[in-house]
Amino acid sequence: MSRRHRKLSVVIPAQNEASSIGAVIREVRKLSPLEIIVVANGSTDGTAEACRELGCTVHEFKRALGNDIGRAVGAYYARGDALLFLDGDIPVRSEQLRPFVEAIENGHDIALNNLAWLNATGLPHYTTLAKKVFNRVMRRIDLAGNSLLAIPHAMSRKALETIGWKRLAAPVVAQAIAIERGLSIVMAGSVDVVHANKPRTMHIRRQGNSPFPESTERILGDHLEALHYAIRRFGPRAGLTDGARNRDFLRAYEAPDRPRKAKRSAIIPVGEERSTIQEVVREARRAGVDEIIVVANGADDETVDKAMRVGANVLAFRQRLGHNVGRAVGAAFSTGDVLLFIDGDFVVPANDLQAYIRAAEAGTDVALNDLTTLCYREGMPLDAVSAAKYILNCCLRRPELLNGSMTAVPHAVRRRVIDAIGFRSLMIPPLAQAKAIRGGFVVRNVHYTDVVTPNRIRPDHVLRNGTVPAFERIVGDHVEAIDYVLRMTDPRGGFFDGDRNRDIIERLGGERL
Repeated sequence: MSRRHRKLSVVIPAQNEASSIGAVIREVRKLSPLEIIVVANGSTDGTAEACRELGCTVHEFKRALGNDIGRAVGAYYARGDALLFLDGDIPVRSEQLRPFVEAIENGHDIALNNLAWLNATGLPHYTTLAKKVFNRVMRRIDLAGNSLLAIPHAMSRKALETIGWKRLAAPVVAQAIAIERGLSIVMAGSVDVVHANKPRTMHIRRQGNSPFPESTERILGDHLEALHYAIRRFGPRAGLTDGARNRDFLRAYEAPDRPRKAKRSAIIPVGEERSTIQEVVREARRAGVDEIIVVANGADDETVDKAMRVGANVLAFRQRLGHNVGRAVGAAFSTGDVLLFIDGDFVVPANDLQAYIRAAEAGTDVALNDLTTLCYREGMPLDAVSAAKYILNCCLRRPELLNGSMTAVPHAVRRRVIDAIGFRSLMIPPLAQAKAIRGGFVVRNVHYTDVVTPNRIRPDHVLRNGTVPAFERIVGDHVEAIDYVLRMTDPRGGFFDGDRNRDIIERLGGERL
């Protein structure tokens, strides 16, 4: 055994794990660690006594500390150059643990458990989804759905000192700091701890009318807390691109006063859409739209001329306004009771458009394109855009919407929603959606229209410098919406904290209890 292994500290939080922790410790012993630290908390089954008999250093607390607090406490007491974190209820074979320790010995700062297989195909669990979206926001797409939340994981003394032991009580925030500081993070092995995890009350019990069990609530809240950290550090989009939107233009824009006369308005932003715009307008008319507004921004003269020739109201701006600014301008100019949003670069048949209009007129305030089929594509992982849409809906406690989003066209919105949230919100469609849901409006997926197949490949859809600009922009839109949710609630978005006893972290201070 290498002398370097003698500098290993193993940290094991445990609550009523007398029946399983012996097997955990016996496997760890094979690594010849410097110390095995057990943080026994809220145990009434002799867990602490069993661990002392096995030669562990035990720090005992009568009260339960809550998730992850025990890890932070154990890290505070640890003396090793490398720290390996385990749970007391899941024995892991020593040969599976060695790669995590070796990764630290080889110079990496953090070694994660590779659970990417959880997102290999189809719709992942909410918590896997949160991990995947968070890592993308932090520009570590390579980490997929892997996280400091999952054991086993290991870290160097350097990583512990860089992050701060207290931060381990909030593992996703700790991961955000590690990424921000440029620490070396790798996946060292793949240990199935999902199926080995024993059922607990928190996996079933719910807080109030939450759609999620407590364990899911807590993990979603952990990711919102980490996004709150990233937003504070890098701005309301966590540093993600804005897609060259002309926000100053929209802030200053005021639509002329027009008498309210239309029943149904269609808003169609266009650039160079000369080959499609006339048929797009015609289908909107066939759908019963009586006011068609084409917002030409940076458009060629032929597109503008063709739109005017088929009777559209054309608002022409020489400069490009940026993504979705045209939607907001068109909405401000419109007079209809129902606003239908479509794009000018592909034709949607009238019968599809009517489905959204009818839903809005029947009482749905925001009638969305039902693209949930994208969540269940056999043999394919959930795409980044659908994942961002889904996680926002989860943060809004509307998981049944899946990837339903005002980002996608067609969709219809009732005038009363625009009056309540403000037309400028439409520049960031997920933000408009968040405001509508929090405002108590009825938001539903109402009809499926395939907008993926006809969508034209544009320059920002192509991989560039390790990222797809369109994806980054859309994910950034969702971060901006989440920022709004956090400002309206708290740094965890109002999600359950898992009864964490954070006070004990502060009490430790400079004294060893």
